[in-house]
Amino acid sequence: MGRKDGSITLFLALVLTLVFSLCFSLLEAARVQALHELAPRKLLLNLESLFGQYNPDLWAEYGLLFLDAGNEFGELDVALLEGRAMEETELAQRGAGFYQLAMKDLQVTEYALATDAGGAAFEKQACAAIQAQLAAGAAELIKGKLDGGKKIAKESEDLQKQWESAKNAMSEAEEIEQGKERVGPDGGEGAGDSGGTGYREGAEGCKKDEVSAENLGNVPENPVDSVDILKSSLMLNLVVEDPSGISGKAIPLSDTLSNRRKAQGNLKLSDEAGVDKLWFLQYLNRYFSCGSGPAQKGSEAHALEYELEYCVAGKSSDYENLEKTVKELLLIREAGNFTTIMQDGKKQALALEIATAAVGFTGAAPLIYAVKIGILLAWSYIESILDVRCLLSGGRVALVKAVSDWKSDVSVGEEVLKKKAEKTESREDGLDYREYLQILLLLVREETLVCRAMDIVERNMALKKELFKMDCQIHGVQAVGLYTASPLFLGFVTTQITDDGLYHFRGQSSLLYK
Repeated sequence: MGRKDGSITLFLALVLTLVFSLCFSLLEAARVQALHELAPRKLLLNLESLFGQYNPDLWAEYGLLFLDAGNEFGELDVALLEGRAMEETELAQRGAGFYQLAMKDLQVTEYALATDAGGAAFEKQACAAIQAQLAAGAAELIKGKLDGGKKIAKESEDLQKQWESAKNAMSEAEEIEQGKERVGPDGGEGAGDSGGTGYREGAEGCKKDEVSAENLGNVPENPVDSVDILKSSLMLNLVVEDPSGISGKAIPLSDTLSNRRKAQGNLKLSDEAGVDKLWFLQYLNRYFSCGSGPAQKGSEAHALEYELEYCVAGKSSDYENLEKTVKELLLIREAGNFTTIMQDGKKQALALEIATAAVGFTGAAPLIYAVKIGILLAWSYIESILDVRCLLSGGRVALVKAVSDWKSDVSVGEEVLKKKAEKTESREDGLDYREYLQILLLLVREETLVCRAMDIVERNMALKKELFKMDCQIHGVQAVGLYTASPLFLGFVTTQITDDGLYHFRGQSSLLYK
């Protein structure tokens, strides 16, 4: 009987068709499942490519990574990011492959800005930038000095109360002298009540401080009134060697971050431990200029020359910022000098002589003591002016000087102040001007300090790119991407193919600058 090859070949062909169709269907199903899982990863890669377009000037000058989403009007426009991402993917997704996905659409659903939460992202990046440049214990090296300075600054607040008490005592003494108020030892009234027992109490107080009536003849003039006027006057002419060289730059405060309406992000970031303010101070010290000169890093273009002083004072002009900073610095130095002068018995004795000569006629020991403290504070303030001159001319001054380092003489205080400001001798173991500025910055509320620092960065960057805004700088996004893929194998799996003949996959991912 003859062999029938044709029937066997047809059957085998049908079997092979079914087998291959089943294999291709399984292979396509596995591919589709893999594409589902790859869509979020593909989106993350696309976001990483987008985030690679960070502002290069901002990175080069300040070590900060942010994605600029400002439009031609200086307003936040997240659609620009979506358009940029689509352009990037169109170039990258050419060709075909087993797992080839093509982006059809991308939407940024949530985003975080550099200015959100009081500039938390800005501060965090700044601290990370300085930590990468300095040794691990660098911030601790200055921590002791800053803590000491902060303590002295707190003491300065109490000393200002004593200063007011001294002025009130002098006013009270003047009223007594004019006969407007007569105080007796028992609180009664009478022309003779201002002497007698009350005066003896004042004399006894003088005796306790080893000062006798014989010392009241020839004493220097009371400096409290003149120093009080000095405190409320412009100080820069007294402490700056060449006032004509003070920067005249200014910025409009109405357009700063704290005064204008800012854009707000809607991406809620996970709660993380706060940064150490000491590291942020080190960042400012390295990247911001000040009255003593430029910083080690930072922008070469400056909207304000005295950037650290702006962070301290927050005024519109360099002159105002330096003026306010100097006055705050004088108060810190006054407190440090007061600690020194209270260790000098001779200066205290002289202050008591001056106080007794000024208000001793009242016979009121509390008034004499209050005025004595005021004289010591005035003397400390005169010494502080010499200290700030030294700092601004590049010298160093200890937080609390030794008695032997005292420069001024209360008897010639006004003459000292009338002299032209010039560089004086400094102590190598003291703090320089920038270190004193860090003490003042430590006293500024952290959110205010970060906001002012962002003002400086924004203004300097705007000199290179007009309409640069810190509240248009993206720190992180969460996005949803729609991807398509073409069928690769013929088979039975056709349920996910839409009318356009393609598979559609949706991925969601987020990305932040670290």
